[in-house]
Amino acid sequence: MDRGHTQKTKATLRPSHQDGQAGFTALQLLVVVAVVGIISAFSLFQIRSSREALALQNSVRQLASYIEKARLDAVRRHDTSGVAFTSSTSYNVLMDFDGSGTPYTRSISLEQGVQLPAGSPLPSISFNWRGRTSACTNTFAFQNASGAQSWVDVSDAGDVTVNSDVDVLPSVSYATVSTTAGIAPVTVTSGTGTHNNTLDCDSSTSGASGPPVTGTGSGGCNLTINPSSVSIKKGGGSSGSVVVSANTAGTVVTSAPTNITVSPASQAISAGGTVTFSLTSNNRTRGTFAANFGTSCTTVTTLVKVTN
Repeated sequence: MDRGHTQKTKATLRPSHQDGQAGFTALQLLVVVAVVGIISAFSLFQIRSSREALALQNSVRQLASYIEKARLDAVRRHDTSGVAFTSSTSYNVLMDFDGSGTPYTRSISLEQGVQLPAGSPLPSISFNWRGRTSACTNTFAFQNASGAQSWVDVSDAGDVTVNSDVDVLPSVSYATVSTTAGIAPVTVTSGTGTHNNTLDCDSSTSGASGPPVTGTGSGGCNLTINPSSVSIKKGGGSSGSVVVSANTAGTVVTSAPTNITVSPASQAISAGGTVTFSLTSNNRTRGTFAANFGTSCTTVTTLVKVTN
């Protein structure tokens, strides 16, 4: 075979890098890896958020179910039953679980990452033999690791709702019934008011403020907050204020659950001076929450009751 022909054939068989099929460059690979990484991170974030939201709703609805069962048990046995939180992540249910007629306590834990808002009082509820409670409205509020919140309401009549209101009816108007369609005049009813089916509960009552409370620290320093409890309406419907006083100079730093806004977040305070903070609810979550005010000396807490 001709040597020139052989060399030509080998040249023909060599892969060409000038036909647009040279493969990925290092820069292109880096771009692809970056895009895949961003998409993966976003997907993982969405999955985690979905799991946290599901855990929150599962915990809330499980509690609502146990409260309803406890109420029915109290009516059936003509005795008392109830639910009481023992920590920020667990509660006890007292009722007759097996139908033997004898109540006993069972401990239930919230799902991972779900808890009562930090510093909140441990709520409880008890039903009498008629399935009623002693309080106007009992609220159990929870939040997950992302700060999302949900709550269970129980009215004094034992009605249980999730993320809703049970003691305030919507405003409605009544029209006078016409007597032209064969209706006897004595059956005609007129009115413009709204009947409230919770007459023993006044939804306009905001609750009395608590007395001042003082915290002390080393060296004789102290911090006083007034009032120690305040009531505000949900969703910014109203605001409350507290006054903090100290016998030493410093900076008062605040902390509160995600549904409570404390303004300003911090303030400098002089020895023997006072500073005022405003508290507002920024969503529909109701219940009693803790707002903390602290210096390097000590920390004091005011309980914020969020109502309708």
